[in-house]
Amino acid sequence: EDGRGGQGPERRSTCVGPSIASMLKLLLASLAVSSASVLEPKKAAQPALRLRGGGGLGSAILTMSAAAAGSTGALMYIGKEDLASLLWLNLNQWPADKMLGSAVVGWAVGKFICARNGLAKEYCQLNIVPMLLMILANVMGGGPMTANLLPACFTAAYVYVGFVED
Repeated sequence: EDGRGGQGPERRSTCVGPSIASMLKLLLASLAVSSASVLEPKKAAQPALRLRGGGGLGSAILTMSAAAAGSTGALMYIGKEDLASLLWLNLNQWPADKMLGSAVVGWAVGKFICARNGLAKEYCQLNIVPMLLMILANVMGGGPMTANLLPACFTAAYVYVGFVED
């Protein structure tokens, strides 16, 4: 008997991986580290550099990341998941999902705004959190390790821009 009046095998929930509490601790620790950086006043030369197309490696990395996210999200939204996956060298598979696609486009918009306004450092510090969560979700979901390659490269670039680059 299954405890509900019927016959059948006993069913138990098996949860493999970190608990929600440990994931929340990781998230809070990441946010604390990210918020611990010292904000410097904007340099007067920054707007002039942006007009010429300059502004540092951080802005360039964030703009490239925004283009990748925006393109991927738009392709997911219109149902071209094969092209979205091709953008990621077929290492990642993206679903044809309008809700997720629109969220990824929104993520790209935030990246563009921060790159344009000289906030690449601050954005990259915080963007490490969702990138690590994406990698964790893939690992915990049993996805192929190759699907973590490009997200890990972006994460490494965000760490560099957020905490190393001046």
